Amino acid sequence: MSGMNKPAKTDKPFMRRFFTEKRKILLENKEQKQALDLEIQSRLLLSGEYRRAKTILIYAARESEIATDGIIHAALANHKAVALPVCEGDGVMTFHRINSLSDLAPGRFGILEPKPDCPGLIPGEDTLCVCPALCCDMRGCRLGMGGGYYDRYLAQYSCIKAALCYSDSLIPSFETSGYDVGMDLICTESFIRRI
Repeated sequence: MSGMNKPAKTDKPFMRRFFTEKRKILLENKEQKQALDLEIQSRLLLSGEYRRAKTILIYAARESEIATDGIIHAALANHKAVALPVCEGDGVMTFHRINSLSDLAPGRFGILEPKPDCPGLIPGEDTLCVCPALCCDMRGCRLGMGGGYYDRYLAQYSCIKAALCYSDSLIPSFETSGYDVGMDLICTESFIRRI
């Protein structure tokens, strides 16, 4: 990613504005974004965490987020159980299993999500949950969009947690709260950091 390097402050509201602006700059160069996203997805697919997982919880990426379509296609082809989130009221999120991309339709926020007839799925220890991130820190803390959906969901379950993040959006540390759920690994286009 080009443009600004590191944020001037590490409070969450400032960081969200900073990294959202970085994403907008990256969107201006679609070829570069596509190449970075492909490398991030490839690294995750080659990881032992992905290979060992029987179930993959993953999001359908918006244009500004790191793409996940390659991971979804691969997981379905590898006969893994694949589930995507449905965001409900009061910050509640559930995951529902899909058998193909035709099981998805635009949901509450215009993001693709499983259709109502897709069955719910509860993660287990053999589950890899792939989370979106605006940025991450070296301790495994993830900064999302601020809704707290993933933190509330992941606090309930024991599974492997992975964040997809551009390497220049990985910083030493930022302010966190007791509600933040840390990641087990951070996958960038250059490396995977295991926490």
